[in-house]
Amino acid sequence: MTLDNSTVDPPDGGPGRTFDPNMPAPARTYAVLRGANRDGFAADREAARVLQQTIHEKVDEVVQENAAALVRAVAHLARQGFVQFADLGCGRPVDAPDALGLPNLYDVAAAVNPGVRWLALDSDQLVVTACRALLRGPNVEVVQQDLAHSAKVLDAINWHLCGATPVVVLMGAVLHFLTDEQCTNLRFALRSRLKPRSKIVITHVTGDGMDPDVVKRGQIRYEELHGVPMYVRTEHEVMGLVRDFHVPDPGVVRTVDFLPEPGDRIPLEDLPHFYAVLAEVRD
Repeated sequence: MTLDNSTVDPPDGGPGRTFDPNMPAPARTYAVLRGANRDGFAADREAARVLQQTIHEKVDEVVQENAAALVRAVAHLARQGFVQFADLGCGRPVDAPDALGLPNLYDVAAAVNPGVRWLALDSDQLVVTACRALLRGPNVEVVQQDLAHSAKVLDAINWHLCGATPVVVLMGAVLHFLTDEQCTNLRFALRSRLKPRSKIVITHVTGDGMDPDVVKRGQIRYEELHGVPMYVRTEHEVMGLVRDFHVPDPGVVRTVDFLPEPGDRIPLEDLPHFYAVLAEVRD
């Protein structure tokens, strides 16, 4: 099912480009749902409450599982020897434990290799400020940029990371803010400019398995609250986001099934969820 995503015009410069504490921002609402309540304002906490009421009372657990899946992906790839990461649409780092006690993604990679090179890129002004304050490392760069400007995003990657070495590109819970055309442009740019063996990690919201009316109400309410479009995609459409790359088994899976570890929580089957996929650049 593909929903009509034309209800809100995209803002100039991406979500959170200008700071307004009275309007919820996607990154801050996400942080509240993660359980990092001190990272949000009253408007963000209210937005989180409304989304739980509109979509599912445990939507916060789904966001927390998405965050956990990204932690597992970074740890997995760092252990494989990857030392360069570009976190595109990185979101606000936490400065206190979230509901699951998860570390920031940079800290996960740095725990494996203290010399890791890390690029944090986001359109949100407050996210960028927080990244500069909280991501402390000798090889951390922070850039404010909108993923809709794919050429500028790739310029940032090439400027701050070594172009001769494979890069892990993380796009966690962010591509659902881009149109199909913008996703295609970003995909082409990554495919043409990343070195072989580079990895792409994507998590993406979906309505698969849910009541379509609930999904549509949730999508519309999210857009009304945040003033940004939300593109809800199917499993097939999420696979299309990496169709120029090699995608090993199991392909696109729910985040709870993505690189699972013993003891991971299993959410209820009827919960909304994110999809996750790991892809690789081949020659």
